[in-house]
Amino acid sequence: MKKIYYSIFVILSVVASACNKIDNYDPPSATLSGAVVDNVTNEPVQNAGVNTGTSIQLFEGNSKQPILSNSFPDGRFVNAALFPGNYKLYPLGAFKIVGDTIRLNISGETTTEVRALPNVRLKATVQSITGTTGTVKVEYEKVHSTEVLNLLGVVWSTIDNPNITTFFGGGQKMETVTSLNLTTGERTIALTGLVAGTKYYIRAVGQTNNVGKYYNYSATIKTP
Repeated sequence: MKKIYYSIFVILSVVASACNKIDNYDPPSATLSGAVVDNVTNEPVQNAGVNTGTSIQLFEGNSKQPILSNSFPDGRFVNAALFPGNYKLYPLGAFKIVGDTIRLNISGETTTEVRALPNVRLKATVQSITGTTGTVKVEYEKVHSTEVLNLLGVVWSTIDNPNITTFFGGGQKMETVTSLNLTTGERTIALTGLVAGTKYYIRAVGQTNNVGKYYNYSATIKTP
């Protein structure tokens, strides 16, 4: 019986020791921050944000399991829970990265810039707001010759940075333009269902036939 008790004691001691070793690991102490930037205009590559926007994948060492984080709508990203080490960064979004795989030695507070070419460059300008209707000019430039511009439109909301899935108090107007073979130009989009006297946040939206079905966005503008 004494041998049984002794064996149980040894097993429990080993388990306790292992738990202590696990608990003694240092917590994540490194932060990576940066932005996805247009390699030509040097402007941030706008995106949808948390919903269907740019995501940042980090692979530590030789790991094939990514550490994921979402970008802010203006292209910035932050991950404040990383272990110091060597990483590969691979972003996913409505763009193509410029150059080779991004390799980073992350420790403390590390910053980086992802140079990319967006699928579509967009700019929105309010032309008129009259009561419950309005018009917005959308300037567009398709960047990659291998892609086709499928959708152009506008999304608006009473909250900043609307996207095609989140437009509280607003709406969206999308036009299918695939057959037009658009490359560069402008279109006027009509807005309806506005509430007179309400301030709206507006973004132009475009989508090519990119594999991930990501949308490009303009910077947000506000109605007068």
